[in-house]
Amino acid sequence: MPQEPIAAPVLQVLSGPTTGRLVKLTADLTVIGRSLDCDLVLDPKTVSRRHAEIARRRDEYLIRDLESTRGTYVDGHRVTRPTQLWNEARIQVGEVTLKFLSRSVQVQAGDDDQSTIFAAMDLMAAEDRVAAIARPEEKLRALQKISREFGGELVLDALLGRVLDSLFDIFSQASGGFVLLENQAKELTPEAVKSRTGAQGEGVVVSKTILDRVMKGGQAILSKNTREEMGDVRSIAESRVRSLMCVPIFDAKRRPVGVVQIYADEGRGRFTEEDLDLLASVASQISVAVQNARMHRDLLQQREFERELQFARQVMQALLPERPKSVAGYEFWDCYEPARHVGGDYYGFIPMYGSEAARLEPVRRWAIAVGDVVGKGLPAALLTARLSAEISLFLQDARDPAEVVTKLNRRLTENGVLDMYITFLLVMLDVETHTLHVVNAGHPAPLVRRRNGTVEEIGRETSGLPLAIDGESVYEASETRLEPGEFVMLYTDGVPDAMNSANERYSDARFRALLARVHDSPREAGEAVAADLHAHAAGSVQFDDVTLVAFGRV
Repeated sequence: MPQEPIAAPVLQVLSGPTTGRLVKLTADLTVIGRSLDCDLVLDPKTVSRRHAEIARRRDEYLIRDLESTRGTYVDGHRVTRPTQLWNEARIQVGEVTLKFLSRSVQVQAGDDDQSTIFAAMDLMAAEDRVAAIARPEEKLRALQKISREFGGELVLDALLGRVLDSLFDIFSQASGGFVLLENQAKELTPEAVKSRTGAQGEGVVVSKTILDRVMKGGQAILSKNTREEMGDVRSIAESRVRSLMCVPIFDAKRRPVGVVQIYADEGRGRFTEEDLDLLASVASQISVAVQNARMHRDLLQQREFERELQFARQVMQALLPERPKSVAGYEFWDCYEPARHVGGDYYGFIPMYGSEAARLEPVRRWAIAVGDVVGKGLPAALLTARLSAEISLFLQDARDPAEVVTKLNRRLTENGVLDMYITFLLVMLDVETHTLHVVNAGHPAPLVRRRNGTVEEIGRETSGLPLAIDGESVYEASETRLEPGEFVMLYTDGVPDAMNSANERYSDARFRALLARVHDSPREAGEAVAADLHAHAAGSVQFDDVTLVAFGRV
């Protein structure tokens, strides 16, 4: 009969302190050794700190010895070069034996004849449990043992090992067992495999008939004649399995998300209906323990992810340049608030030097850039970091801002990422002639607050496509001049699009009306906008990054 694999390859520990442990080979590289930073950590001192590694190459898995002290062996042969692994290959790492299983779970597909299923209990229907079979004192002892063994254990691997050990103690005829749990793709994968003697079978084989009734119907199953049901499966025949019990593991919504199966070899006796009733009684505790361990694991992963995001935020903040500290006759101000830990907005103040000698003199020309990557989170932040590096490169010795943006667009288009694009604004300011050259790539136009209180848009008529859309785009520059007391406000669309609790936009009109008021300096104007924006959005979630940059003559 056909055997259907339903899980990724795994390494199974056959000897040593962690016998029965399974390690899924889902990464491109799995390092084995005694060091705590290895993917599979083995304690015995006969194992080198970094002993061996298994690399995935498409559908092949290759093992390589990492110059270990005692060497690495596959089926008795020392590994001297990268060696391809095959199903059931035995790997010797120091005194620890591992098994490579390319088909770690196999579903044995049979016909519709269910004569080998001796008894079934519906664990999803309470009325089916009224007529108890196992003696109450046995149930109580089993429940007490399970509670004692699981108490305080929140590491899933260790918990599932204890599940099987406890079941071996409760059911003296049990020869071995395993636990399968659904992964994120809703595929059953082995999480623990153990036998009473330590000798392991050739992978995990389950009956499709039994699996369907357990996973789809929430039933506890007792089978007394596994040879008839799976007689042509070599592992079953060799292990002489004669009887098995299989029960579901439920999630918090009482949906089956895995199974626990234990089996008895020939000569150890067979499981009875009383045994099935006893196993069904402790199944709920096993389910609760697995739920708690999974929630604990998810919480730890979430905390680790948040720490990584916090570190990424610090890196992104470090990439943002400081505003010019002292420019005669000018003042600069900025405000940046990402919607998440890391954002997709960019701004920068880049001094423009005409020559090496000019670096010793006060900077005459400044490039002020603002960009907004369409997207949020880490992908947007990575593209923002790239934009920061590219703009600094293209501004070296540049004179024409339109040419800079044209080249920058061509570079980003050639190496486009995930169909993302960037609205971008480049302003070149000459602090001696007080002129501005503005190049706009699909970004909100700069707003200039004139001395008479009017607010003007600069460069809207010459605005082109956002960056990384069309590599052939050619950009143009617009020009204006600043008089004493006038200032420029650059911003991203997170400002006018900010929402309040009533789902109302901050709006361009409110933004411009505030800028039109009398302000003594660019800083005062910027802080007024930031305060008004916070007052508007108080009590609502920030959905977009907010960037404000103000500069002008004082």
